[in-house]
Amino acid sequence: MGKLSRLMKNSTAVARDLLTWQYFYDHRKGPRYRGVYGSYQEAEAAMPRNGQYGFHDDVPEFFQRTQLAFNQNDYPVLLWMSQALEPDATIFDFGGGLGQCYYTYQGLIPFPEGLRWTVCDVESFIAEGPKMAAERGAENLFFTSDRSQASGATVFLTNGTLQYVENDLWTILSGLPEPPEHVLVNRVPMYEGEAYYTVQSSLHSFIPYRIMNSAEFIEGMSKAGYTLIDQWKLPRSVYIPLHYKNFVPHFRGMYFRRKQG
Repeated sequence: MGKLSRLMKNSTAVARDLLTWQYFYDHRKGPRYRGVYGSYQEAEAAMPRNGQYGFHDDVPEFFQRTQLAFNQNDYPVLLWMSQALEPDATIFDFGGGLGQCYYTYQGLIPFPEGLRWTVCDVESFIAEGPKMAAERGAENLFFTSDRSQASGATVFLTNGTLQYVENDLWTILSGLPEPPEHVLVNRVPMYEGEAYYTVQSSLHSFIPYRIMNSAEFIEGMSKAGYTLIDQWKLPRSVYIPLHYKNFVPHFRGMYFRRKQG
């Protein structure tokens, strides 16, 4: 009975995976994943040839409809950000889209006098973000596609972005003339296994998707001059059909502070 039970369990798992594979092309089914690859380029080459790719021009409108409510996974970010902000502080929001964190955080923590919040993202968001900011009277919210503007920031914030970026965060920060004092990383898929790339079928497009090793990430940040102050797990996972050892049980968040001296 033990062998039969295991066989039935394995058969059920394979059937489930094949069904999930079938739904990969249906963007209405939410984020799904396919394949395990060793590089961003390999994952990019494996993307379906029909459909939308990356963060195209229609994505900002999708964000307006779906992303302007507070994400409850951001409470740890609010805790540490509220302690880091001082008058005339600057926040560099890497991958901040339309500035949704600016809008949702401002009613939950006090924004200090003179705060300057800069969103860095792809061109589709940079084109639409200022229009929304003008409509909402957000005079201290700015937009750029230039990562170098993170130099000298009080807080480097990134929520749910690093999995879409080919470059390592510590490489980006190390290249700045004046690296930010505080770094808040949140909503990123990390686990204890080997790092890899997959292809994500999101609600709006296909895109290469990065899974990082948590220990390697912390080590990289340490070499870039940062100390890990806090970390937390978030209730979201990544499951890739037929690749069981690559399962990511939790997303992660981390707070780093620049080393002194």
